[in-house]
Amino acid sequence: MEKKPTRRWIWYFSLIAALIVVFKLCDNLVQVVGAIGAIIGILAPFVAGLMIAFLLHHPSLWIENKIKRLKGRFWQSVARPISLVVLYLLLIGALSLIVSLVLPRLTESLMDLIRSLPGYVDAAIVRLDGLLKSDFIQQLDLAETLDRLYVSLLETIQHLLSTENMMTALRGVLNVTTSIVDVVIAVIVSVYMLSGREHLMREAKALCGLFLPKRRVEIVSDYGHRTAAIFYNYFYGALLDALVVGVVVSVGLAIFRVPYAVLLGLLLGLLNMIPYFGAIIGCIGIALVTLLTNGFAAAIGVAIFIIVVQQVDANIIQPRVVGGSVGLRPIYVLLSITLFGGLFGFWGIFLGVPLMAVIQMFVKDAIAAKRVKKEE
Repeated sequence: MEKKPTRRWIWYFSLIAALIVVFKLCDNLVQVVGAIGAIIGILAPFVAGLMIAFLLHHPSLWIENKIKRLKGRFWQSVARPISLVVLYLLLIGALSLIVSLVLPRLTESLMDLIRSLPGYVDAAIVRLDGLLKSDFIQQLDLAETLDRLYVSLLETIQHLLSTENMMTALRGVLNVTTSIVDVVIAVIVSVYMLSGREHLMREAKALCGLFLPKRRVEIVSDYGHRTAAIFYNYFYGALLDALVVGVVVSVGLAIFRVPYAVLLGLLLGLLNMIPYFGAIIGCIGIALVTLLTNGFAAAIGVAIFIIVVQQVDANIIQPRVVGGSVGLRPIYVLLSITLFGGLFGFWGIFLGVPLMAVIQMFVKDAIAAKRVKKEE
């Protein structure tokens, strides 16, 4: 009889202690965030290794199953090592091809675009002066408004292309590309995780079993697999969709004779991985570049072409490639981008859609469980 009051007092004490800890953490939020950031920075290679293993899990499993179909115990015993060797050789070959052939050309095109922008801006000034002096603009009294808009746009471009901003971006790229040790550690961690994935899963379940009953562990495991499936399918679907859009737009820009067609097309493909806003930003950027290089008529034509491609992608390609793995309505997609983007910045925008899909999964399961209880 004395155990229940004792347990109740222990529960009250734990609750009060937890509230005190939360209050102290909120009172020193800056230090807590800094400490969390430092820990994440230290563990960055392991986090990167986990992401690599996560993305390569299905390809490695596919290759392993193909090898296991061969007759003989030997192939059964070496299927996983061979699959990992083949997979990482293919990955290294693809990255080497990109770095040696594709990346230099894209970098050259980007630097050429930056160097050519002042000339394009000067040409735009001449066109704008002619436009402002036209009788039609003078009658509508829009000369002053267009002039202010132009000055504002020119100041924005000059600020983005200032030496300080360009050097900051370059230092950021160099910091990423020179972390060779972190890359090596991440690759080693990913190999270890892929080779011993069953062992790691058993250890994770055993660890959860210390705090949860067996039934709860199975529920956590099920949700973990479903969450991983959502993220995995979304990333690969979004990447495939971005590749298709990038290639189609690159070909279209080449037909319109827009300079740097491949660079701009691939950039739009990458931005297309950010729902709605990425496509809008990419379309505006490409239209501005076309306006500066090829004139107003070409810019209108390119803008119409990109809008058509985006509509085809949004209504035909994305629902088949990405929509099936996420299943979010457009209003929830916008909500996820706004909410998680405001909380976590770029990564919130990039990961907002699968995170909202995971939340939707939990909510649907909770509603279904409540309905089952009512029926009982």
